[in-house]
Amino acid sequence: MPQNTRSNEDFNEILERPEIKTWRAILETKNIVFSILESWLQKEGFTVPRFQVMFYLYFEGPTPPSVIADKMSVSRGNITAFFKRMLADKLIKTVAGKSQARPNYALTTKGEREFEKIFPDHAERVTKLVLAMDADMIDHLKKIKRNAENLGKSMS
Repeated sequence: MPQNTRSNEDFNEILERPEIKTWRAILETKNIVFSILESWLQKEGFTVPRFQVMFYLYFEGPTPPSVIADKMSVSRGNITAFFKRMLADKLIKTVAGKSQARPNYALTTKGEREFEKIFPDHAERVTKLVLAMDADMIDHLKKIKRNAENLGKSMS
């Protein structure tokens, strides 16, 4: 049986590092906010991935699936599965992209109407749930995100 070479005090010291406290606060906040928003979206008949796809397509227009997969941090296989369901539900459609081999996707009129029906209430719920941050805090979060993206790329 392996011998535990670290004591609980060592781990407590690790937990006291500012970076670890920040990570835990971000993770715990993300989990509770996501859970509540997911519950609200489900009551409206939406899944989080469906809402996210519709959000990106509504605000960014026709987009290749790879771009949306990257934004959602899901595999291209997962995004293909989301798109197949949404195509079957007539919420999205294929449109010509820069590459003829790979189409872009856009919301259909039905998809736009469904998104426009749910988005204002969703935004209102987010406004009640999430406290606004000052510009410095938002910039700091963006730096954390960029740092993570850069580290992720260097580790692949």
